[in-house]
Amino acid sequence: MGNFTKLDESRVQAFIDWSQSAAGYYLHRADAASPSQVTINHWAWRLLKESVRGDEAHRYDQDYDAAAAEHYMYIRFLAGQSGDPACLAAPTLYAAKKILDQLLGRLQKGQVQGGHPVLPANPSIVAWGHRGVLDGLNDYKAANKNASYKFGHAVESLAGLNLSPGVAQKLGNYAKGAGNLADLPYSKP
Repeated sequence: MGNFTKLDESRVQAFIDWSQSAAGYYLHRADAASPSQVTINHWAWRLLKESVRGDEAHRYDQDYDAAAAEHYMYIRFLAGQSGDPACLAAPTLYAAKKILDQLLGRLQKGQVQGGHPVLPANPSIVAWGHRGVLDGLNDYKAANKNASYKFGHAVESLAGLNLSPGVAQKLGNYAKGAGNLADLPYSKP
């Protein structure tokens, strides 16, 4: 199960570079005074999600390079905004969910982009997701004067669930407590 399509790493990077450059340009034109890297990452992810992967002509529906770039930018944005190293688990868990959905014949029930297919899990996309987390955590440190990470801060977003504030808080507290037990250094490879 899954898909082992080999990615064109330079093409994935080109999508990422284009999205960040276009987002920065757009934000500067919109008079956003010195947008943060996290803000640029958010807009870069939205550009990839809506203009590339959500392309009305469906040119990128089976494009694993574009999907890797979108996954990278989303998780980089989330890790940079939340400062949550638990984001490192997200790419692998999402791939596992996709494999399970594929085994159960419901992969396409997860469509969130108006008729665009959900691609099967791919280990190279997972690797790009992990890079995105590490880059996002570096963005968080840079933007927050080397502040401590916030374990569990992204749990509600990562879960993609509509959780009550009480349940989300309990999950966040659990993740924070478990994370604080493991004082692991996270840095860009």
